[in-house]
Amino acid sequence: MSNVYGLNRDASPNLELVKTALDKIKDDQMMKEARVGKATALDPVVFTQAGADNAAVVTSVIGGGGYFEKSIDDASPAKNVAPSSPSPKTTLIAEFKKNLPITRTFMADQQQNAVSRAVRQQVQSWAASRDQNAFAVYANGFSTQQTIDNVVVFSNSHENENGDTVDNLETGALADSTLNSTIVSLRNQKNQVGVKVGYEPDFLLVPNVLHKDAMQITKSVLRSGTGNNDLNYYSELYPGMIVKYNQFLDDTSSTAYFVGSAGHGIMRFEREAFFTDLVDWKTDDNDHYKYKMRAREEVDSIEYSGLVGSTGA
Repeated sequence: MSNVYGLNRDASPNLELVKTALDKIKDDQMMKEARVGKATALDPVVFTQAGADNAAVVTSVIGGGGYFEKSIDDASPAKNVAPSSPSPKTTLIAEFKKNLPITRTFMADQQQNAVSRAVRQQVQSWAASRDQNAFAVYANGFSTQQTIDNVVVFSNSHENENGDTVDNLETGALADSTLNSTIVSLRNQKNQVGVKVGYEPDFLLVPNVLHKDAMQITKSVLRSGTGNNDLNYYSELYPGMIVKYNQFLDDTSSTAYFVGSAGHGIMRFEREAFFTDLVDWKTDDNDHYKYKMRAREEVDSIEYSGLVGSTGA
């Protein structure tokens, strides 16, 4: 069995060298988390990424005023835009933490396999905790998760800051026709200003159980599930939409799916990226090293703009 550099207390007695070795295991495992088609909280399309510089993030949206005024007379006064804004929404940043105890004798007796396995499992647990928290915003978007207008994320009764009623809720099982209706709804959606900006679907997000169907519908060369030879609109004529899945969506619904445009209103605020520290066994009554793992972040639905969700039923 080969040694994991830095865990050898004789060759590397310095605590920082041991921490470096544990961190390398952690970093290697985090790199393995990336999978083609699998969405995580770090995905910049599925979650609009933003930093946080405090324990809470206060956000708002500004809208109103509609389209630009058209004029051929430079001397005519410009039409005043009347912007409006709802009450700000406060997002409290959560802390994620776990301590991995490692006995002094494990280190001294060179139990590298056990330590490496434990670190990898804890990194997997962190990624799962982060994603479970993030994708709950989508999963609960039909029931409890609200936007800044105090309406659930996917609803037929949003009101933008221009006073327009906006419907970003669809129904019907995922199929060629229902997906098309969802995309058309996204393209016709008015933004906070009251303008049809022509949102384009940059992603289709589905639960794990629907990933195969979503790929067949959108990535087949010919139309999926039909007997004709039409070219597939999504894959051959309009290929810009990526398909993503996450297993935590299945916990709430195995039928719901979502389309969205990059820069939409579901945001991930990161205060402190996942980091570690190693505490020496000499400070612990039970002679344990503590490999401390911490992160501070939160995901919240600020607004509905650029998103349409379907219950799939």
